[in-house]
Amino acid sequence: MDSFDIVIVGAGPAGLNCAETLGGSRYKVLLLEKNKEIGPKVCAGGITDKTVDHLNLPKRLIDSSFFEAKLHFGKTCTIASFDSPFVSTIDRKHFGQWQLQKLKKHKNIFVWKGMRVSEIRDNYIVANGKIIRYKFLVGADGSLSIVKRYLGIKQKASIAIQYVIKTNKYRDLEFFFDSKLFSSWYAWIFPHKGYASVGCLCDPDVMPAEFLQENFAAWLETNSIDISKAKHEAFFIDYDYQGFRFGNVLLAGDAAGLASRLSGEGIYPALVSGEEVAKVIMNPFYEPEKLKSLVKKKEKLDMLSGFLIGLGPLRGAFFSTGPLMTTISPLRKKVKQLLF
Repeated sequence: MDSFDIVIVGAGPAGLNCAETLGGSRYKVLLLEKNKEIGPKVCAGGITDKTVDHLNLPKRLIDSSFFEAKLHFGKTCTIASFDSPFVSTIDRKHFGQWQLQKLKKHKNIFVWKGMRVSEIRDNYIVANGKIIRYKFLVGADGSLSIVKRYLGIKQKASIAIQYVIKTNKYRDLEFFFDSKLFSSWYAWIFPHKGYASVGCLCDPDVMPAEFLQENFAAWLETNSIDISKAKHEAFFIDYDYQGFRFGNVLLAGDAAGLASRLSGEGIYPALVSGEEVAKVIMNPFYEPEKLKSLVKKKEKLDMLSGFLIGLGPLRGAFFSTGPLMTTISPLRKKVKQLLF
């Protein structure tokens, strides 16, 4: 039977950053990943400038940085420009492998890949039939987290659908707001090196997944986007934050429900929460101010999301004011700060 001070379930951005923060400490740490390779994830691959700055991310990892975005409101298109990148795109495999490399200098960090957790108890877990004891357990296993289920916390998640298209056709970062097709959410085009992510997002409690898929298909046809050779993907984004600490079990990233219900952005909250969780474990008197700030911002976004949903048929009229809002520089910056 193996024993560790801390077991982290999930080697995504939250789990990797949690492990790195614990590196060099007195704790014996195990990072578990269910997949055989760390990094690849079904994701649009968009990151904010806050993520780039927080990690001091090397430029070689960034596919493209966009200082402007094309915003489509019905038949109207406007361009919003910013002093810093609105969004950058990154290959999740390269990102994960870069984070993993930073763990290799720490002798107290152990990484086990291809280990799927099947059972959780008060002081041990079972992964691939192996019993592993822990003093602290960190759930960083993304949306639909098994650790969150063990805690008995209800999970609520938006659903994203995308096609990965091998093409260099798309050069611009684009967002499409259409109340009839995507309710309070949007479709996107995220250009990467050699391919593009074209997708959409919605909460299935507002619009069932099958309706979203039908509407997305209609939107793709209207915009003449060829998906005949594209890879179809779908993923959940847990937005239901109910706290991060539950005794000796802690949650980080999407597992904690820290992703935005409105924008779907979750990498920066994952990084910050993974780091904060590690610091809380190492120092029980530590006040996770960065995590508290994330939660406050999330609450504002959730209120905005509820407002947009509540508008119903009037939402289209609200979206029609989008071009005007993008022309007002202070307002444009506030919207960027709130959403990303």
